[in-house]
Amino acid sequence: METINGVNFEDYAAACANLAQGMSEERVMEILELEKPVWDDTMNRWNERLGQLMTEDMDVATKYGEIFANPKVGRFKDVVSNTVGIQELLPIVPDYETYQKIFWQQSTAAQYGVDPVSVLESYGIDIGKWGVLNMHYMGQGINSIADDDPHYNDKYNYFLSVMNYWENYWEEHYKENKVDLSSDINF
Repeated sequence: METINGVNFEDYAAACANLAQGMSEERVMEILELEKPVWDDTMNRWNERLGQLMTEDMDVATKYGEIFANPKVGRFKDVVSNTVGIQELLPIVPDYETYQKIFWQQSTAAQYGVDPVSVLESYGIDIGKWGVLNMHYMGQGINSIADDDPHYNDKYNYFLSVMNYWENYWEEHYKENKVDLSSDINF
């Protein structure tokens, strides 16, 4: 398996996931047994290499997403941390429809001046956990339908209807609660 400064793909993906979920960079470097300049070089080179690998084979992106969603692998397997895997998040967001509900709520809320992070927090999710959920559900929905699937149109229409439903639902919700901060300003 390819390594950069002694860090293989699995460890790099797990390191990124742990960083995204709040592990300190110092702790990541300690686990990987790297000094700061070597870690910086490793990150830069892995980022570049990852782009190349994904261009050559999209399965690499899938594998990265799987590790990002379940970062307890490689040298991070037995590390005590605040990171959570997808199994711990599925009780909160058990399916694609719930994911779309939250996705469109935070997206629409942001357009109306509501902090999208506060939307996540209302579900007991922080930004790191949302990243894990994104990686998990990215492989589902419209992106998961094979071009040669005999039920492509039915599946496509189903996923599109779920997305449209929640987008419209939250648009109506926030439109009714819109605050016009400029109505009393005359130019």
